[in-house]
Amino acid sequence: MIEKEKLFSEGDWVFHLYHGVGQIKGIEEKTLGGETKKYYKVQARKGIFWIAINKAESDRIRPVVNQEELLEAIEILKAPPQVMGNKHTTRKSRIVQVTKDGDLHSFCALLRDLQARRVADKLNTTEQRALRSLKERIASEWAASSDNTVKDIKLELNKIIQGIPAPEKNLQVL
Repeated sequence: MIEKEKLFSEGDWVFHLYHGVGQIKGIEEKTLGGETKKYYKVQARKGIFWIAINKAESDRIRPVVNQEELLEAIEILKAPPQVMGNKHTTRKSRIVQVTKDGDLHSFCALLRDLQARRVADKLNTTEQRALRSLKERIASEWAASSDNTVKDIKLELNKIIQGIPAPEKNLQVL
């Protein structure tokens, strides 16, 4: 069997859709169901997880963003918010889709728009959970992409989103 070329190296920071941000700590062989495969060992905030090397190109994992992408994400946070609409089912669908996509830019746009909705009106339970989760995901990836701690990034992130106004009524509804 020909070994697939490795996508990540030890020390690389990655974002996993379910586990969040982690750092590749090495490669280990594991035997499951009688089959031996090589896995990336990834250290995340909440523990260690493994990714099969042959599954590393899935849509569940990607490298953390670079500095240019990070700056673009911050600009998205600072851009004028979009109205999310009055139907809770439409808002929930957007939350589910963005969460499933795992894209930092989409996370930032949704966080910005949820914060604006929060300023204008109350958030429902799903929206409150999404707001907390998005803050955590964005702060973790931002910290991994920079020389700052998650705690410092959360403070900076809160400063940015505290300045988000309620969306203007004549904006396009997303």
